[in-house]
Amino acid sequence: MITLVSFALSVSAIRVFLEITNYPQIGSDALHISHVLWGGLLLFASSLLPLIFVNKRILDISALLSGIGVGLFIDEVGKFITQTNNYFYPAAAPIIYVFFLLTIQIYRMIQKPIKKDLRTNLFHTLEEFEEVLEGDLSDIEKEKIINRMETVDFASEDKDLLILKEMFVLFLKDPSRPFVEHDPDPFEKAANWLSCLEEKIFEKEKFYLWLRLLWIFLGFILVAQPLFIVSGIDEPIRITGWLKRIVDSSLLLSENFNVFGFIRIVLQVLSGIGLWVCALFYKGEKGRKWISIAHLILLIVLTVVNSLVFFYDQFSTIIFVMIEFLVFLLTTRFLNWQSNSHYHDL
Repeated sequence: MITLVSFALSVSAIRVFLEITNYPQIGSDALHISHVLWGGLLLFASSLLPLIFVNKRILDISALLSGIGVGLFIDEVGKFITQTNNYFYPAAAPIIYVFFLLTIQIYRMIQKPIKKDLRTNLFHTLEEFEEVLEGDLSDIEKEKIINRMETVDFASEDKDLLILKEMFVLFLKDPSRPFVEHDPDPFEKAANWLSCLEEKIFEKEKFYLWLRLLWIFLGFILVAQPLFIVSGIDEPIRITGWLKRIVDSSLLLSENFNVFGFIRIVLQVLSGIGLWVCALFYKGEKGRKWISIAHLILLIVLTVVNSLVFFYDQFSTIIFVMIEFLVFLLTTRFLNWQSNSHYHDL
């Protein structure tokens, strides 16, 4: 997760910084120190640190550096796929975006529950025993290990592994061994804070109304932009003020309009209308299927529609995409919260 967040923020920060500063260059008339070099340096550091240090916090630092490094590296992909080293090549933005989506998918694939077999549990226990060697295994961490080892029936497992498991449990249960009071690190504190905030928000009786308003707002943006595009095919229309930031598009230029632009327009309109329909019929627990449909529509927008949006609008649409991700995450978390039977009839 640290890698994903740092990756997204680094690419966004680079593009915003370069736009604000009018794309400065570090170097001379003959030399240009590209930020891809800094990305390679950070990637090398992120791979080196875990080889030098044996510590869980080093893994977090390595994840942070690797995310920033890959962001600095892939931001210049346009230079490496064109003969003219074109940093602004239109396909570069969707390539970066699709790569980010693939990284998210890999993260989701590896975020699976721990297997119930004894060998896997012992591997995790050995990793957590690092805290014992450092003298900072807390009482909460101790109970977590014991609970994991004792709540599963391992009777059919290898006898040697069963003996090792009993030794670990006896060691942890020894009352003469001191355990420190649990002191959550900044990452754990942030996770706990977000969890509490999420519980407070989702427990509000009318939260689903706010969720419906978000779908309506997002649907408006998805439908409004194609309408401006279609109305300005022959002659680009002029949009000013805050509306320009939401609906303006390079597709307003007729020479950029092609079959993929048409597909983008159709998908955007259908997605926007779909979100409006879901907002109309979703009424808490009674319209539960509609939140699942809205979740699917948002997933299509983030994967298919945005790949086309990035091709035409490049990184000018990044704020809009961040709003989409926020609505998608809220919808996903609320859907999971409902599935866990925390939500009652409204």
